[in-house]
Amino acid sequence: MSFLKTTLANPISAEPHSLMLENGVNLELLETGVLRVSPARQGDYRIVISCGIHGNETAPIEMVEKIFSEIKSGKLTVTNELLLIIGNPPAANQAVRFIDENLNRLFSGKHQSSSTKEARRAKLIEDHVAEFYQQGEESRLHYDLHTAIRGSELEKFAVYPYLHNRDWPKTQIAFLERCGLEAILLSTKPAGTFSYFTSTQFGADSFTIELGKVRKFGDNDMRNFADAMQGLRELISGQEDFSSELKSIQVFSVVEEVIKRSEALKLHVADDAKNFTAFPKGSLLASDEGYEYRTQQDGERFVFPITNIPIGQRAMLVVAPTIL
Repeated sequence: MSFLKTTLANPISAEPHSLMLENGVNLELLETGVLRVSPARQGDYRIVISCGIHGNETAPIEMVEKIFSEIKSGKLTVTNELLLIIGNPPAANQAVRFIDENLNRLFSGKHQSSSTKEARRAKLIEDHVAEFYQQGEESRLHYDLHTAIRGSELEKFAVYPYLHNRDWPKTQIAFLERCGLEAILLSTKPAGTFSYFTSTQFGADSFTIELGKVRKFGDNDMRNFADAMQGLRELISGQEDFSSELKSIQVFSVVEEVIKRSEALKLHVADDAKNFTAFPKGSLLASDEGYEYRTQQDGERFVFPITNIPIGQRAMLVVAPTIL
């Protein structure tokens, strides 16, 4: 039983089934790309690890498959409830970001206004996550693993969803630093992302985690993800102590969310410019009908620039250094 092979062979639906391992861990396939791992004894956390929300981001999918294989072989001890999710199997089979629309814009009920394959998948994922989190009172965690289209001056970073009236816990940021992340972005607005959904609906400590560049299956050097893999192993096995000591991780806050207002949108960054490229004050980064954004201070940087999107969606984030 390979979680990845089973998922890709059954991209639309799969018959639920379960397997009890000799060590008492139960593996339960709930739906294609949705696998629950239940330990013999419950720990302190309910953990969701998701990948493949964008089908062409293969390294996180291979990471999740590796975690599954280590659990199945008994090499990785499980002490916390775990839900593994491969988000968009049809897109993964076609090596594309999505089939009809961006799955990571359809959570928190935004799928209700759409009839695409991704909208149906978002609803299904929401339902499984809700059932998983609501079956226990343990602390809730969610790590949504991605890779980026562009290179980055800071290769590994996380987006922390807008927390409304909640505080930013340093313990989680310190954990991500130990997983090899170099920066964290603090969001300032609601979003349709998977991590925002789990954060706001269930109070989970949730993150969208970028781990490098998009590559094809088999082309990823998994040594680049060793720290992240080790951190996830320690968390699953109950060995992570969540200390709050921060060392060198950089913290940024979103200062502008560039929304595509019309087909006249233009992003004034080079096609080969890397995420987190810094600009001096007054630099023009985006223009559209009746709109332009110029940096308000030295050192502002852009992240996730994209223009081939529907009107009304986010075209780029502009971020600046901040202090927790």
